[in-house]
Amino acid sequence: MIIRTYQSRAVLEILRQGKVYRAHRNLGFDIAYQGLINLLGLHCDAPIFGYLKGHQRCTNGKISSSVLLTLNVPPECVWLTEYSVWADYMYCVMHYTLPTNRESVTPNEEFTQRRFSYIMNDLKNQRSPSRYAVPQAVMEKILPEWLVSVSDHTDSPFRRFLQKLTDH
Repeated sequence: MIIRTYQSRAVLEILRQGKVYRAHRNLGFDIAYQGLINLLGLHCDAPIFGYLKGHQRCTNGKISSSVLLTLNVPPECVWLTEYSVWADYMYCVMHYTLPTNRESVTPNEEFTQRRFSYIMNDLKNQRSPSRYAVPQAVMEKILPEWLVSVSDHTDSPFRRFLQKLTDH
């Protein structure tokens, strides 16, 4: 399965050293990520996100210090989610669940328990990539042998021009 993911240059260096990359916990999103990890049955501290080559993507993920990695990942190492459903799940967990129970929402005007249960079931239900409007790939890790190509936007001509302007 061809996955594209924007990662930092540090991730690229880990892979180039022949090491496996595993994401570290993200304090800002840790509650929601841990809920997603439990929901999907992942074995990691934090999930790694990407998109399927040839499919509509949710965001470009690009930041000034990122590189675009193209990976050839075995299908059994990829979990797919519908991007909008994942976003709703993240929002619900961060705003409407209790730390002791990430599968039940507190009463609110936006999400009912029925809607939240639907969201969780949709995330767990894996289907073929064509059955997603905007498929998001979720991985536990990135192995160096999965790396197919790198597109480094951090050293673009425009960025070099800006760097010259600020160096003076």
